[in-house]
Amino acid sequence: MKKKVVLLALAGFFLSLGLGYYLTAKDQEKQNISTQEQSISVAKKEVTVKKDGKIIYQYYYTKDAMTKEVEEPVPDFLEGLSREQMQSIYNGWQIVYFSPEKVILRCSVEGKSSEVYLLKEYEGYLAVFMEDIHKKMRLKELTQVPISVLPEPERQELREGIYVLGEENLVRLLSDFTS
Repeated sequence: MKKKVVLLALAGFFLSLGLGYYLTAKDQEKQNISTQEQSISVAKKEVTVKKDGKIIYQYYYTKDAMTKEVEEPVPDFLEGLSREQMQSIYNGWQIVYFSPEKVILRCSVEGKSSEVYLLKEYEGYLAVFMEDIHKKMRLKELTQVPISVLPEPERQELREGIYVLGEENLVRLLSDFTS
């Protein structure tokens, strides 16, 4: 009789063990399928920049620990780009925020935040103006680059004026115009 009870107890134990393993495996399989479906739906949705969005450039100045922002509408050439594509274009910038409606880019600038320049046409040439302590623009340098040699979109930008924050960015932009 003792043998029957022990055998019945062992059979019940192994049956419970097998049933528990089976139910756990089924539950795990359902979770794996659900996770795969979620990752597939996420992979299909790639976030890209919209035409009617805006781009915010943040300049962090190392010498006085100030951050200045410049907000612009999304240029045509950035429309429809993903975060990775934007990062490849804005090498050296940090993408702080990315959505179809708004992209925030940040860069570090060696210098003080008071270094504000304006590139503009002056007497037919590319000129550099600098903001003084009274927030007025004064001529800093008149280059030897006639704007007539530049493409029409760049000439139009210079007629309207291009604001540049920091000397490092000024040097970069001037080299783009002079090369």
